[in-house]
Amino acid sequence: MGSILSIDYGLKRVGIAFSDSNRIFSFPHGFIENKSFDYLTEEIKKIIEEKEIDLIIIGMPFNMPGIKDKKSEMTLKVEDFIKKLSKEFPIIKVESVDERLSSFTAEERLKEAGISSKKSRKLVDAEAARLILEDYIEKNIL
Repeated sequence: MGSILSIDYGLKRVGIAFSDSNRIFSFPHGFIENKSFDYLTEEIKKIIEEKEIDLIIIGMPFNMPGIKDKKSEMTLKVEDFIKKLSKEFPIIKVESVDERLSSFTAEERLKEAGISSKKSRKLVDAEAARLILEDYIEKNIL
């Protein structure tokens, strides 16, 4: 069993986190500038090889309950990214997971840790990816 790669997709930055090989712990890795799909896949490929990834989870920005059922523009962009990524890495399973409030929670945790808002801007995407992965591990593995 390999590690899990968690992605918090954004239009400017893509947050990255990964699990240990036993899939118990989640670690923030940083972010990748979203320059283009080709650039993203090259950077993701390096992480896949380095961390021996065999599952990719991607945070899906669903609407909050009670908000219209129509998919948001960002949801459609993430769905498109998932389709393209699945074609790019056909031997690695790619799953979407609910990521509602992950960025908000990441910002709050960084604030509670005493990290300045200026510094937290560089950490929030990776922390959001880590929180998505932590939630996935708790619900699906432990």
